[in-house]
Amino acid sequence: MSMTQAAIDILRAGHLAFFAAGMGTALYFDFQKLKTFSHPLNHDDIERLEKLHVWISSAFLSLWLTGLMLIYVRTGFDIATFSPKLWLKLGVMTFMLLVSSLIGAIVIPSLKAHMGQPLITMSRGRMMLLTQIGVFSMFGWSSGLLLGSSVVLKTATWDVLLPITLFWCGLLSLGGQTLALMIRRGYVFRAI
Repeated sequence: MSMTQAAIDILRAGHLAFFAAGMGTALYFDFQKLKTFSHPLNHDDIERLEKLHVWISSAFLSLWLTGLMLIYVRTGFDIATFSPKLWLKLGVMTFMLLVSSLIGAIVIPSLKAHMGQPLITMSRGRMMLLTQIGVFSMFGWSSGLLLGSSVVLKTATWDVLLPITLFWCGLLSLGGQTLALMIRRGYVFRAI
């Protein structure tokens, strides 16, 4: 495909805009929910989550489409030219498809079933599961940001990328689960 540099720049700008729309909305909802763990869920909360999930999914689909176009422009889909970083980005994006499915299949129905009650009254196992799905979402978006912005990782090998990826996922999991537990016990956001 022959494209002018201006067209490629527009495609890249669109790709970044879709990324910002998806990640920004996901972060906004996650942090709003963190602050309201002790408040009863109401119909508006669930409706807002469903609308935001559609918005984030649309941004994510657009991110996939523009990303595939950029891959084609850069590589012509010649797999031999795919760098480890590009493979990892594709892996992270595929993982995020799974996370999006989990949000639709587990998170939203769990919240609907818990309507009228605060999130902190959920069973510990259910709360940990929902928290981990949120952590995986954060992992996907933040990994995309790091992989897309890092010049150092552009030429990194699997020996560097895999340990960093596993460490980042583990760190976010530990931090997210600890924060959820602290909120559940009333150590964080007590005044809100």
